[in-house]
Amino acid sequence: MFNPIDPDARENQPDTHGLLKSMLCYLVIFSVAYCCFMVNRGNPANLFWDENYHVTSAERYLEGIAHFEPHPPLGLMLIAAGESLSGTNKSIDKHALAATKQINGDAMPKNFDYTGMRLMPSLFAVLGSLAFYGLMYQLFRHRLHALLLSGLYLFENAFTVHFRAVHLDSFQMFFSIAFLWHFVSLWQRTVPIRVWQYASLASLAALAIMVKVNAVVLLVLFPVLYFKDAGTIGSRSITQWIRDFATKSGAAIAAILLVFYAVFYVHAALTPHLPDAESSAGKQDLANMSVEYHRYLEQHLPLTPGIVITIAHDYFKFMDKDHLGVPKLDTKKVGENGSHPMHWPFHDRNINYRWDSADGKTAYVQLVGNQLSWYSATLAVVFCMATILNYRLFALPLRCSLRTYQLIEVFTGLYVAFMGLHLWLITQRVMYLYHYFLGLMISYVLLSLVWQYLAEVYEKFARNRTLILACVMSAYLGSYLFFLPFSNHTPLTKAECERRNISISHIVDCH
Repeated sequence: MFNPIDPDARENQPDTHGLLKSMLCYLVIFSVAYCCFMVNRGNPANLFWDENYHVTSAERYLEGIAHFEPHPPLGLMLIAAGESLSGTNKSIDKHALAATKQINGDAMPKNFDYTGMRLMPSLFAVLGSLAFYGLMYQLFRHRLHALLLSGLYLFENAFTVHFRAVHLDSFQMFFSIAFLWHFVSLWQRTVPIRVWQYASLASLAALAIMVKVNAVVLLVLFPVLYFKDAGTIGSRSITQWIRDFATKSGAAIAAILLVFYAVFYVHAALTPHLPDAESSAGKQDLANMSVEYHRYLEQHLPLTPGIVITIAHDYFKFMDKDHLGVPKLDTKKVGENGSHPMHWPFHDRNINYRWDSADGKTAYVQLVGNQLSWYSATLAVVFCMATILNYRLFALPLRCSLRTYQLIEVFTGLYVAFMGLHLWLITQRVMYLYHYFLGLMISYVLLSLVWQYLAEVYEKFARNRTLILACVMSAYLGSYLFFLPFSNHTPLTKAECERRNISISHIVDCH
């Protein structure tokens, strides 16, 4: 096995300019992310995909109307906060949004400005890029390499088109990446992990779950972390081990419950008014409210912890009921946009969110991923699984460092858990390609670890790993720019559109 020497020895020496270098890297990431996610977020100036649901939810928060939604409240409250902070639509009447659970584009208020509703999703997409850089630096302790690897997040077309819309995924992605960053920092400790650190890690997982519940898969890393943590603790009696486990697991559970409570407390405090019994949304919400919740809204009961718990219970009951009403995947149905989780790594069934034609050209809003990085990450997952099988099943000696192998094993396990969860979910309801985003991000971490693996195993690769990484990221950038018109709603002729149907999966039906 070859152990490479860091080509930039200064990374491992005391660096008086380290803070300045880090700030410069974050500034570069922020600037690129701002262009990818904040610029052009108002285009198209029309609803697409789930925006017709989420704008109505956000408006109910702005008007203080109590309601239930298919997703937990956190992401929807953040969308409303962005609209409120921007003030872009303060001069128009938006009450029609609050009266329904879903609104068509034709029913939108005249002159509605979408940049306010899209502000927070876009901002959290930028914050997610900064967190991804932090995760890469935590893994490899090399600023330039972390900066280059951040291109996996920045130059992902699917993130560009989906994260700067009125969708929830950028919020979940930020909290999930922050969780993994914190997890890796704790994993790398050689001393016992403290109770408050378990609690802080659990809080990040809870925040991700409070955006979309499939982030519950992150919780599988807690027993993994504790097993690693136990190895740093000296000899103890069984009683001491039980007490240590109970204390740390109890702190994590308490932190999760506290975050859940805080989110629902804010949700209740922001929506103290009864729904309109004459509106379609109001009828649906009132039918699912308990007597205690109804009495609170009528100001007969104060907002006590018991009421907050009751509201949370009603909310989760509504989510479960709404979940049962979602149709299942039907691949034989004409125009079916849903796809099977086993097909997601191969970019199956990307979605045409919207297209607008004029003057012989068509502008698309297409959920299309960066083809080069997407398939590279899929190959990385296969490589990591083969590496684990070789070591665990066939007892072949490790060629890379134990540290790198352990991280490969941890993130491959998380990826498998993610896919397992969604293989169960697909039996319950239809799912779409963007449900793979968290799994895609995990596969990008695995792709980065494969690059580290190759540097540790092959001397020639190690000597040129920075150049190799720069070339690969340049190719990913080229692929990103090639498909960017589909992310940016840029008008294309039919010939220009057809030239982009060159990948393994069909990209778009050109008009």
